[in-house]
Amino acid sequence: MIDVNILVQNAVPLALYVFAILGAIVALMQKDLLKMAVLTSVSGFAVAAIYQVLLAPDVALTQAVVGAAIIPTLVGLSVLKTREPPVVDEVEGDS
Repeated sequence: MIDVNILVQNAVPLALYVFAILGAIVALMQKDLLKMAVLTSVSGFAVAAIYQVLLAPDVALTQAVVGAAIIPTLVGLSVLKTREPPVVDEVEGDS
């Protein structure tokens, strides 16, 4: 007989591993750096959930704050800060 509890206990961490890896891959494939910064938090939350499943709540909380909130925010702000403003063409007659 297959024990359902053992199957579920093994499936949850595996699903979180896959979610974290796929989130990182999708973030890497983005052309827009701002979207990449937002999608980085997805894998950060998945890694935080993995730590919680592994019974490390202090590490999970730190990962959630740093990996899913602070780093994407700082990367997003730096991307917004370094974007060039749109170029406005001069109209004839303006001095």
